[in-house]
Amino acid sequence: MSGHESAIATLMAARSKAVAWLLQAIESDGRPLGSEQGNGWTRVPWALSLSGETAVAEAVMEWALREGLDGRGAFREGPALGAGQWIPYKLGQLVMGALQLGRYDAAEPMLDRLEEMQLPNGGLPIEPLGSNFAAITEMTSTAQAGLAALRGGRMDMARRCRDWVMECLDAQPEFPHRLYAGRIGDTLMTELPERFAWLLRVEFDKPRQCYFQSAIAAAFLGYYAMRTGDQEALAGGHRYLLTSIEGTDEQFTDLTSVQACKFGWAVAVMAIADPAATYDAHMVRMADWFTDRQESDGSWGPSKFMSPSPSMVDLVMKTAEHAMEVSELVAGLAAVRARQMR
Repeated sequence: MSGHESAIATLMAARSKAVAWLLQAIESDGRPLGSEQGNGWTRVPWALSLSGETAVAEAVMEWALREGLDGRGAFREGPALGAGQWIPYKLGQLVMGALQLGRYDAAEPMLDRLEEMQLPNGGLPIEPLGSNFAAITEMTSTAQAGLAALRGGRMDMARRCRDWVMECLDAQPEFPHRLYAGRIGDTLMTELPERFAWLLRVEFDKPRQCYFQSAIAAAFLGYYAMRTGDQEALAGGHRYLLTSIEGTDEQFTDLTSVQACKFGWAVAVMAIADPAATYDAHMVRMADWFTDRQESDGSWGPSKFMSPSPSMVDLVMKTAEHAMEVSELVAGLAAVRARQMR
C-alpha cells in the first residue's frame, strides 16, 4: 500500500469513528447535545454532509433554522448568539453546510447578514457592531466568510475578503516567523490589546500558538484561485503555508495542542489547486496528526493545555471541525494519487 493509500485508509477510519460519535450526540429532532449551553454546532451540517450523513445533517439544519436562527439568517438571542463574538466565523460555517446540502433557502439570508457585517476594508469583525473592538477585522472570520461567499456565489464579497487576506500578507513585517492577523481599516495591527494578543500575533517559532490563522487564509486563497484562476491568490496561499512549514516542529508533535488542525485542510486544498505543489509529506503527516489526537470514543476536543476538561459544546465543535478537515485531507491525498497514476 502506498503512502497516500495508507494515509487515506487511516483518515477514513478516523472519520468513521468521529461520525459515529457525532450521530449519538444529536437528538432525534436534530438538536445537538450541549446546544442549550453554547454554540458549538455550526459546523455539524457541513461535516456530516461531507461524510455522507445527509439525513442527519438535514435534521440539524432544520433544527438550526427553527431554533438557532431568527428567521432572517442571524443567530437567535441566547445560547446560539452567546456574547456575539466570532459571529462571521460561525455563521460562515453554517452557510457551508447549507450549501453542501443544497439549502439555498437557508444560505441566502445568512449570506445577506455576512455581507452586512463586512467592513469597508473587506474584513469581517471579531466583535459585534457597537462593542469596543468592533473595528478590528480578523483573519479567521474574514477567511471563513470569504469561503461562504465564494461557495454561495457572492463574488464581490469574496473578492473583498480575498483582497483583505492578501493585503494582510503583504503588510507583514516579520514573515514567516511571526504573523499579525488583525487590521483596523487598512492598517495591520502590530500593537495589540492584551485581550487579543495571543490570537492576533502568532509566533510560529514557538509552541502553543494560534497556527490556524495562516492555514485558513491559505485554504481560502486556494479555493479562490480554483474558482477564479487568480494566480496571485494561489501564490499567496503557498506563502501563507510557509509559516507552518518553516515553523516549530511542536505544531505537530505536541499532543496537548490541536492548534495546527487547519494546516491539514490547507495543504490538501493547495495540493488540489496547484498540481505542481509538493505537499505529499505534509498531508501524510497530518493523517497521523489527526489520529494521534482522537479519543478512543471517536471524539476530538480542544487543545488540552487550554481545556483539560472539555464540555459537550467543545466536543461537538471540535469533532465536527476535525471530521470536516479529515474529509478535505482525504480529497487532497486522493487527487494527488490520481494525478500520479496518469
